[in-house]
Amino acid sequence: MTSLLSADLATVSAEIHNLRAALLTSDVQVTWEEAEGLTPGEIVTRYVAARGDHGTQHWLRTLAAEHDAAQLFGPRLLDELDQLDDSSTLAAA
Repeated sequence: MTSLLSADLATVSAEIHNLRAALLTSDVQVTWEEAEGLTPGEIVTRYVAARGDHGTQHWLRTLAAEHDAAQLFGPRLLDELDQLDDSSTLAAA
């Protein structure tokens, strides 16, 4: 009985692992497709919504840096994200 349960758990565990990998791959593909059309306002909005999700915030900061590199003049998007981080640090204190 115990070996049967162990075999079932191993099968379920492998299936869960495979599903998780497929979902992560799908999420990455969708994320890159979305990134191509994000406006500066959407980057800021998603950055605020991603509080505590450092991976997503890092990705959005990378997009902001790419946006800033393409803009010779005007406000810098990274500066705006830095101000958001500063204000959240002050609010937490």
